[in-house]
Amino acid sequence: MNLDPHHIVKRPVITEESQIQLGKGNQYTFRVNPKANKIQIREAIEALFPNIRVIRVNTMNYEGKMRRQFTQRGAGRKPDWKKAIVTLRPGDKIELI
Repeated sequence: MNLDPHHIVKRPVITEESQIQLGKGNQYTFRVNPKANKIQIREAIEALFPNIRVIRVNTMNYEGKMRRQFTQRGAGRKPDWKKAIVTLRPGDKIELI
């Protein structure tokens, strides 16, 4: 799979837990393409944010939640998605907000 870095990294995840990880371990959380592997995620982050070196990438796959739909079909579901926690070397910083 050869994708553009903007198609691999979809958006940052800004939650209370991700802000705690940012303060403790210089870790940033992103929502990524479910078909991307850790090497592609590392290369995409380093391409999108110059002068940033990625030390480690941890990924998690999430199953989409069941949602009720008000049609004849009944229940539906949200799409599956993937989260990546990217650890940067000390001193590196990404301005998300």
